[in-house]
Amino acid sequence: MSLYTLTKNNPNPAPHEVEDAFDGNLCRCTGYRPIIEGARKCTTKKAIGTCTMQNGLTHNGLTDIEDTHKTCKSKPQIKLDPTTDIPFPAPLLAAYQSATGPTSFMFGDEKSGWYRPTKLDELVTIMDTFPTAKIVHGNTEVGIEVKFKNFNYPVFVNAIDIPELNGAVEKDTGVEFGASMSLTKFRAHLESLCKKYKPSQVRPFTALLDNLRYFAGTQIRNVACIAGNIVTASPISDLNPVFVATGSILTVTSRKGGTRQIRMEDFFLGYRKTALQQSEVVVSLFVPFSRPNEYVKAYKQSKRKDDDIAIVNAALRVLIQEEGGKAVWVTKEARFAYGGMGPTTLVAKSASQYVVGKPWTQETVDEASKLLVQDLPLTLSSPGGQIQYRRLLSLSFLHKFHLYLTHALSIAPVSPREISALSDPPRPLSHGTQEYVEGAKGDVIGESLPHLAALKQATGEAVYVDDMPKVAGECYAGLVVSTVGHAKILSVDPAAALEVKGVRAYISAKDIPNWKPDEDHNRNVIGPVFRDEELFATNVVYHAHQLIGLIIADTQHTATHAAKLVKVAYEPILPLIVTIEDAIANNSLFSFHREIRTGAYAAGDGESKAVSAPHVVQGVARMSAQEHFYLETQCSLVIPKKEDDEIEVFASTQNPTETQHFVAHTLGIPSNRVVCRVKRMGGGFGGKETRSVNLTLALAVAAKKLGVPVRCMLTREEDMAMSGQRHPFLGDYKIGFTDEGRIVFLELDIYANGGFSMDLSHSVLERAMTHADNCYNIPNFKINGRVCKTNIASNTAFRGFGAPQGMMIAEQYIEHIATYLKKPAEEIRAINLYNPGDVTHFKQELTGVDLPNVFRETITSSEFAARKQKVAEFNAQHRYRKRGIAVIPTKFGLSFTARWLNQAGALVHIYTDGSVLVTHGGTEMGQGLHTKMVQVTAHALGVPLSYVHLSETSTDKVPNTSATAASVSSDLNGMAILDACNQINERLKPFREREPKMTWQEIIAAAYMERINLSANGHYRTPDLSWNWDTQTGRMYNYFTYGAACAEVEIDTLTGDHVVLRSDVVMDIGKSLNPAVDIGQIEGAYMQGQGWCTIEEPLVSPTTGWLLTRGPGAYKIPGFRDVPIDLRVRFVKGAQNPRAIHSSKAVGEPPLFMGAAVFFAIKDAVASARKENGVDGYFRLDSPATSERIRVACGGPLTNVAGEVVGEGKPWGAAA
Repeated sequence: MSLYTLTKNNPNPAPHEVEDAFDGNLCRCTGYRPIIEGARKCTTKKAIGTCTMQNGLTHNGLTDIEDTHKTCKSKPQIKLDPTTDIPFPAPLLAAYQSATGPTSFMFGDEKSGWYRPTKLDELVTIMDTFPTAKIVHGNTEVGIEVKFKNFNYPVFVNAIDIPELNGAVEKDTGVEFGASMSLTKFRAHLESLCKKYKPSQVRPFTALLDNLRYFAGTQIRNVACIAGNIVTASPISDLNPVFVATGSILTVTSRKGGTRQIRMEDFFLGYRKTALQQSEVVVSLFVPFSRPNEYVKAYKQSKRKDDDIAIVNAALRVLIQEEGGKAVWVTKEARFAYGGMGPTTLVAKSASQYVVGKPWTQETVDEASKLLVQDLPLTLSSPGGQIQYRRLLSLSFLHKFHLYLTHALSIAPVSPREISALSDPPRPLSHGTQEYVEGAKGDVIGESLPHLAALKQATGEAVYVDDMPKVAGECYAGLVVSTVGHAKILSVDPAAALEVKGVRAYISAKDIPNWKPDEDHNRNVIGPVFRDEELFATNVVYHAHQLIGLIIADTQHTATHAAKLVKVAYEPILPLIVTIEDAIANNSLFSFHREIRTGAYAAGDGESKAVSAPHVVQGVARMSAQEHFYLETQCSLVIPKKEDDEIEVFASTQNPTETQHFVAHTLGIPSNRVVCRVKRMGGGFGGKETRSVNLTLALAVAAKKLGVPVRCMLTREEDMAMSGQRHPFLGDYKIGFTDEGRIVFLELDIYANGGFSMDLSHSVLERAMTHADNCYNIPNFKINGRVCKTNIASNTAFRGFGAPQGMMIAEQYIEHIATYLKKPAEEIRAINLYNPGDVTHFKQELTGVDLPNVFRETITSSEFAARKQKVAEFNAQHRYRKRGIAVIPTKFGLSFTARWLNQAGALVHIYTDGSVLVTHGGTEMGQGLHTKMVQVTAHALGVPLSYVHLSETSTDKVPNTSATAASVSSDLNGMAILDACNQINERLKPFREREPKMTWQEIIAAAYMERINLSANGHYRTPDLSWNWDTQTGRMYNYFTYGAACAEVEIDTLTGDHVVLRSDVVMDIGKSLNPAVDIGQIEGAYMQGQGWCTIEEPLVSPTTGWLLTRGPGAYKIPGFRDVPIDLRVRFVKGAQNPRAIHSSKAVGEPPLFMGAAVFFAIKDAVASARKENGVDGYFRLDSPATSERIRVACGGPLTNVAGEVVGEGKPWGAAA
């Protein structure tokens, strides 16, 4: 839709306009690069494109990546045909094309009304009649208030079509803008004014444009308006500080009070409170021209550069005059306005007043900086947190402004090294290359085929659970959840909810058939391995947003509204434990424990005294959680059948069999009465492996009791609050090494934050422990692992399943060694890499794993040495911008660590017309599994791809399936399909031998006539897996996917902002089944990994236990402009893997840790900044490397000015 809108408004968009159009779209699993590349085909102007090098026609090797720009030709352009365009609805178009314009109208009922006036006088009259009516324009703020804050507005007034509020009038001293002008039109008008008037007159306009550039996304700017942004009185508004600093004036009017003007500095009275009186309407905003020697600059810093709310923003204005010749510039007026530093837009009065009458010098600014901290007081528990960082940002913005003024007026020499502080790091158009080998010509295995559902998904025709038509008699479920983090439930009163029209019932544990809470097999107690959590909380809630019950109603609106009316009384239980550190301090640990000892530690209980090393360092590595942020939230539809207790489930789940089994368990029926069907999911990433089951079970209880179908799809906020995340980890290490940096021993204690129940935390911990070596040979290794029990939602599977956390710890201690020895980190990595045939700390020989080779290839193909030298040169030339570069390896073990899960089934039917229907145990969540399985089927049977169809995954077709997880679904299900096809091929063999020239259809017809079974049930189990944790013997993994990545970044040391300049990924993925799909998996995983270790940081309130970062407004995933500017993906040539289908390798999870190369490149850049600021040596940098952590770690003089964070109580938010 974004691309359609762009090309509809501009048939020939420039390449940068294409990227701009997507700044409000989020889908990090795609990696974004292919979307941008496809969209650019709609442009007519030449752009930096993506070059794909492959040798599908020859087998003489690949073109080197360094030569791709020389050999790659421009991508073909798509010529848009207006005759095939979707027409804009004619009646709507006619209303806006008529001479009189749109017509006023209203509609409503006894509860609410909607008015749409087309004249200012009509609007004033409506507001006089309904003083509490809410004026809306784009609904960008009111929608949030109604949905999440339970605000109720009986009357809405839409002011979008009032001409008097949409124009702009140029006056002698400034420009008056209509209150309803959209921000997109506002921006365009400001740009035209900047071209029309002298630069010295339009400095307020350029300041507004600076912040409008990063104001929300394109879609929001298209509908949000000037007045809406102002009157919501957001303390982090990007525009209000500019309006305040520049002395802008609002004109407001009402029927009783007439017209009056309000200065913007007088408009904000408190948090979300303004000087507007009841019934008053904002008519216009006057923004003055700047006077000679009046300077204005605006600044903003957010978690994500584009489409994000500000952490802190500012507009700084001075009127300055030269006195005494060219020697002195004296400030005559000053107003420093800040957002994000208090409950509303604030003016730093003391600092502003201090500079007036004084020369603009470094000394003056230094004193003003001290006053600035006093003007903008923040305490430990101030809302929003990030106290030290917000102080530093306010100071950094003033420092940037000082450099700007000093340079613009030549007040004093500004070093060329400091000039870069005056602008953001450059962000040119992104581009990339991919190098891979396709299969033999005509062979469907190894061919780059599009995802089978790609077109349906791109056009919105793909059907997901909530797209299914409503079933007869269907009801909807609204959730009743806990509002406290840890408490006894004293009472639950649904009376008010049950009185709402359309409500059918309140459902709780009492409605589970034959529920007996004291039974050993309590049907309300569930858990994938350990039965340790309740489906419906009965006596105690252990985390905020824990499910207590359901309200079942005729409609979604009724159900969600009524659920909020259920009254629950609590008695708090202390302590409230939310972080790993809390859990360790309170000894709140699950009893589960794992340990691995090798080398000298294997002999018994020997500690570090058993081994010695010339050098020893100790440290802590910590990483936060990560939200799955799949596009489709948890969703299920449960349909009770009319007989035999049968239940049909349509669920967005990675685990149909577990869903089936637990529905049977909860309802007390055999599993053969339950069918779970999965067509596709809109993403999963592990978040739908176990946590999807809970919603389905609750709906099943309701459907069973009421005898009607029940559906529910969680809101984004509900999903994030209750379905769990990636596990936060803490690693406490002690490591010994030689003078050269070769590791001698490692002692490591690791802790995972499991949440309130175990879920899969034990397996996540085990995988983290077996990956805590990453790619390094450590002869003496002792590792202990524990799972913390905390009062947050149970954390769960997430792409990588603990391995990225283990590898992150490994790379942190490698960096520690390098810093200690003053050696390059890549040198320490290289000398410690496993060689082929080495044995891991869990006693598995590395066969077919050549880490040194792929590491060298990455170093070479990424031009690492030359670029590192250029990084050093750049850093020497820039004080406030620093670059960093890093290269890291990865090694990912493939198989479920639970041996019995390494099996799969498949069912292949051939119909008499020759068409083939294949079903297997894996589920499709966008990763292309079904596409690959259709390829495997077509190849095995020797038929065209078009003959094969795969409809869905269903437990009545293939039973007892393992979850689609651990990246082994292609391996397991592909082999099961191959087994089924081989059975059929064996039956068809006599027909092929008898008549070699028979067509496929003729063979099938002949076989049918001779009563040959044209259906087969295939099965596969991974051989040789035998690991035993008790004896610490056997084989843990089937094989390893490995690779390396190099990343280069640039940071702003004053704000903590960063941009990824280039990333190179080299991976051994065997012989790819489908290179196009695998490249998509690699790029998507890379971006997800980059997000995990840079901007994605869930925060929990340590006082309430509430997840603070619920929804896209508070939790930030990478956007289109976070993708590396230059992204290069390269497959290792000639790779083979005899332990998987057609010599392929798993590719879903292994590339994710490659994104951590960005983290270590950032750390390299921060180290350069610290050295610039006189701080050297090792420093701890926790993951993710947010802008806050980057800026604070860089240090510098402003850190001392910001001072220590003080205050009583606990901080506003904490990383769990």
